[in-house]
Parts: sequence; structure tokens; C-alpha cells
Amino acid sequence: MTETALIPRLQAQCEQLRAAPDTAPDLGAVFGRCAYTWLQISAHWMEQADERRALQAWFQVSRCLPEHWDDGALRVVGLADADAFRARSGDMSARRAAKLKGSMQALREMHGPAPIFRIDRALAGYLGQARVFSSHATQQPKVIYVPGLSTAGFVQAQSISLARALSQAYEGILEEFERALREHDPHEPFMGRLSKDVERQYVSGGQQASWDAIFFDRHGQRHDEVHRRYPVTSQVLEQADRCRIPQQSPETCFSILQPRTKIEPHHGVTNARLVVHLPLRVPQGCYLELVGVGRHHWREGEVFAFDDTFLHAAENPSDEVRGILLTDAWHPELTAVEREAFTMLITTLTDLESPPLARPAT
Repeated sequence: MTETALIPRLQAQCEQLRAAPDTAPDLGAVFGRCAYTWLQISAHWMEQADERRALQAWFQVSRCLPEHWDDGALRVVGLADADAFRARSGDMSARRAAKLKGSMQALREMHGPAPIFRIDRALAGYLGQARVFSSHATQQPKVIYVPGLSTAGFVQAQSISLARALSQAYEGILEEFERALREHDPHEPFMGRLSKDVERQYVSGGQQASWDAIFFDRHGQRHDEVHRRYPVTSQVLEQADRCRIPQQSPETCFSILQPRTKIEPHHGVTNARLVVHLPLRVPQGCYLELVGVGRHHWREGEVFAFDDTFLHAAENPSDEVRGILLTDAWHPELTAVEREAFTMLITTLTDLESPPLARPAT
């Protein structure tokens, strides 16, 4: 099978893995085939001196490791046995670490190491090269922790320029949100299209329980039609100082929590950015809880900010819809140079974790 034909097949296998329930009878075989094939593709790109694609393929290996390696299959893909795989893994990990550290090299040369020390430490913690962690037991970022940023979970919203802009525009944003509800504008599950089993890990409640969203921006991608449909909200957002990282941030939406719905406890990805809420429609009893820290009961029109790397949950116990404008902002203690360094780092990390694309046929 040619390289160009193989890539779509691999992508289809990965989709099958994500969709398959734990009880799928051939899940182990699917994981095995996927891991071995990605090993083969990674080796191919290393032979072609294409380190970037080789590292991208290697990351896909790490996502679907088999419980036990088959030495015969490893030999087919150029590795003598499991020890040879571990040696290759060490080499690829070192190459990946060098790529990530190198993503900020231009800033080190321009400003020296001190201005990006916290971001370098964050990377060292991410790579397991240093013990970098929060003193708060319930603060556990899913991806990367930046040390030295003060927070107790809840954040003084007025320290964030974005919060001040949202407060001033509250009436206009509320009017557009109410129109969205009145006219039944299209929305989608906040967490995306998940299987029922996976969805229950995030959202629970009655039969109609649902956490929905009208996205202005999703994973850093602007939804132009939504921006056109709500021009007042769009103008405020576009002019505001939001966290912007390609393919990651901002994440902005009208967040709609249906009646009798609970968002189960979970952690966010990094403390480099904060989550900002502008409450628009808040029935009695609705709250956001930082586990072990406390509860916040939203009040309509009062901007609220928090660090979502703390274990947090939310609930709408009423029979009405709860609605907020949700977006994200940089942690206010990050300097402009640290923002730039963090953006470079996460952009490189995102690229290395993306499936490699086949080269165009010639």
C-alpha cells in the first residue's frame, strides 16, 4: 500500500478507536495494527530525513500502545524486540523535547533566559525533567502548569481587561443572547459529539440534561457566521484582549446549561489562561464549584473569572435555562514575552501531536 493511501486508512482506524466502546471484541487488535503501522510510518519519515513528520507519527504510536508488544510484528517494522522499541522511544522523546525547547530559542537569544524562565520551567515539568506542580491539591492541569502564577482558584475579575469590556457591553450582549433563545438559533453539545458513555462522564441529570453552546470561536477557529449573527457581542470580543493560540484558543460561546443539568468535576488544560464568564440568564440556585475551595453563585451582569485547572463542576438545578457568555483570557501576571513564548511552545506542541499528512503525489 502506498504512503498516500495508507494515511487515510490510519486516520480511519484512529476514528474507529475513539468511537469503539471498551467492550469491542477486537479493540486490542485494532490498537495493535494502528501502533505498528504508525511505527512503520515514523521510521519511513526518519529515513527520509523528515524529523517533524516522524515525530508526529511517533506521537500517534503513543496514543494506541498495545498491552503487549509482538516481537514478530516489531521485526516487520524494523525493531528487533520490545527493548529495541524502548531504545527508539528514548531517542524520539529526546528529539521531541529538543523541538519544544527550540520553539522558544529566538526569544532566548533576543531577551535572555530570565524573561521566559517560568515558561521554560513549565516545559521541564511537562517533559518530566523537573518537579513542577501546584501547592493546591485540586489544581491539576491536564496539559501544562506554569509555576509562579498566583491564584486561589477564583480570580478578581476586574484585574482582567476583558472582564471590564464585557461588563460595559452587558445589555447589548444580553439582548443578542435572548434573541438566540427566542428564535431557537442552532447550538451544539459543548463537549462535541461523544458517545453516551463518555458524555455521562461530563454531564449528568434528568433525561433532557445537556450542556450546549453557540460557538463564536472553537479551538482558536473563528466561526464567522456566528460573529455575523451577533454583531454587538462579536465587536466586544474582537476588540478584547483574549488568549489567542493557533488551534487552541480562544474558546468563546454562549454556554447554555439546560434545566436539571450538572457538569461533572473536571480539570482544564493550563493555568496560563483563565476562564471568564459573563452571566446572562441565571435561574435561582445555579452555581459553579471549585472542589475544596468553594462555590460561586453567578449573578446576572457580574463578570466572574476562575482558573479552570482547579477541579470544578457546575449545576443548574432549576427548571429554566442558564446562559452565560464564556471566553478565556491570559493570566494577568504573564508578561508579553511570556505570552509569546507560551504561544510558540503550545503551537509547536500542537503541531507535533497532529497526525502527519502525506506528501503530495508527484
